[in-house]
Amino acid sequence: MKCTIGVDIGGTDVKIGKFYGDQLNKKMIIKTNKENKGSNILQDVFKAIDKIVGLDQLEGVGFAIPGPVVKGHILGSENLGWERFDVESEIRMHFKNIDIYVLNDANAATVGEMAYGGGKKFKNFVFVTLGTGVGGGVFINGRLVEGVSGSAGEIGHLKVNTGNIRRCKCGLYDCLEQYSSATGVVITANELRIGRNTKLNEIDITCERVFDLAKAGDEVALEVVDEMVHKLSLGLSIVSSVINPEAFVIGGGVSKSGEFLIEKLRKKFYTYAFYSIENTDFVLAQLGNEAGIYGANYAVRNKII
Repeated sequence: MKCTIGVDIGGTDVKIGKFYGDQLNKKMIIKTNKENKGSNILQDVFKAIDKIVGLDQLEGVGFAIPGPVVKGHILGSENLGWERFDVESEIRMHFKNIDIYVLNDANAATVGEMAYGGGKKFKNFVFVTLGTGVGGGVFINGRLVEGVSGSAGEIGHLKVNTGNIRRCKCGLYDCLEQYSSATGVVITANELRIGRNTKLNEIDITCERVFDLAKAGDEVALEVVDEMVHKLSLGLSIVSSVINPEAFVIGGGVSKSGEFLIEKLRKKFYTYAFYSIENTDFVLAQLGNEAGIYGANYAVRNKII
């Protein structure tokens, strides 16, 4: 049978999906080998693709990569140890005479949610992924917006505080992801729990546990969540003033807190949003950690740009 492949390369593992049309037929996960500046990553992926394709006829491969991507060139990926290079040309050296599409991983997840998930009913939305960091993708008038240097949707690096308090891995200070990512939630929890009567002092703190305690009514955990929501709402209100989307689709590991997060976010957002911004929806993403492979597959099948 004819098939296409969606690949989502992450800092820890690589997810590879074989699709018959829109249907995911088989999935494989391999470890991301970041030794020697990630020089073996693509070769490992090529071997895995050859294996998962088997006797099927491969028609195209879509790659989702962490880092800015412009016309098949990665402009650098700290998570993989890659510097700027032509990813698409290297892929074509192995896979000849098939369609190839390379895009940023958050943009791939955005495309996945647009085609199959939480963004399906919207023509204008912003996908927000809340995980170890904060990423995003922008979908306007039915098209993905990547920007001149592939940096559109990098909402995790909006400045949401003053005073140069938390230094971000990007080199700047007080980026949104330093407060509203899972990592940021843990940092805030460790700050606020000191000298306080809270169950946060009785556990190894993770973002999930903070939200569980907040749902159970722990006062300090609620403060931590409210601070996270405060910074995220501030950042999204800025985004709304620029592009005024129909909705924000919230994904990533932090989104597993579900409607508890969505309701707090919706309420706080309107305390910051410009008065004419109305009826902005907040919905949960639906594809989980498979959004990237779905989006990469959709991109190569439909040539989204």
